[in-house]
Amino acid sequence: MPVKLIGLDIDGTLLNRAKRLTPRTREAIEAAARAGIFVAYVTGRPLRGVTENIRLAAVAYVIASNGATTHDAGTDALLRGRYIPKDAAKAIAAAALRRGLGVTAFTGGLGYGQRPYYDALMEEYRERGNLAYGLASRRACDDLLALIDGDENGIENICVDTNDEVAHRAMAAEMAGWPGLSVVTTRGNRGLNLEIGHPEADKGLAFLDLAASLGVDRADTLAVGDDGNDLGLLRAAGAAVAMGNATEEVKRACRFVTEDNEHDGAAKVIEAIIKNQSCFT
Repeated sequence: MPVKLIGLDIDGTLLNRAKRLTPRTREAIEAAARAGIFVAYVTGRPLRGVTENIRLAAVAYVIASNGATTHDAGTDALLRGRYIPKDAAKAIAAAALRRGLGVTAFTGGLGYGQRPYYDALMEEYRERGNLAYGLASRRACDDLLALIDGDENGIENICVDTNDEVAHRAMAAEMAGWPGLSVVTTRGNRGLNLEIGHPEADKGLAFLDLAASLGVDRADTLAVGDDGNDLGLLRAAGAAVAMGNATEEVKRACRFVTEDNEHDGAAKVIEAIIKNQSCFT
């Protein structure tokens, strides 16, 4: 069956290590749209983190904050939202803060962190050459718990920067005892992150809901990803492709593996689909 909807992770998949969308990848996405294929970004980034340098007219939809929100890419109109209950969000943030961990709460398409964590994060983005993303997607606040308490948009996701494996295991064990949450591990700026959301704030569920709204069968979908928060997406899609730089868990979950993000691996998948090659379906 022909592919009618492609879901693409951004970081580690579309973007290279310099956080750039190469001309070949850009052209592949645009060619897919010209061929009548719907293209969706499916990312852990909040909506405002899908910055202008990667906004393409060819991308019709953005599934953001690990599946918490789905937007029309042209208008940013919200099409689907799944949020953490406020009391649970406050408790998660409080538990992380008690452990001295960095916490970012995402709401309204932005991530909020307390100083000095926010300042340290911006410095890390500066050192990595990705400060534009940090400034576009993050805001500082004086009291994260008060911000969550007064939020009216809905808490999309909470990211806990666990920094080391001991802290990661302790926080993950605590979260495992809390019902009604989705908890996934990703590779963050400092090491391991915990991404915590509503159980239906899942890239795969959001992707399938988008496909259904477009009248696209699951069998006619394809997804490409590299990290733990992509597993739901990759398992949901009709065909799943892991990047060459993906984690071993992601590679095991996929039937196909393409080249890494330094060698236009995602672009090569899209090009093969457009040429009606059956190697990814």
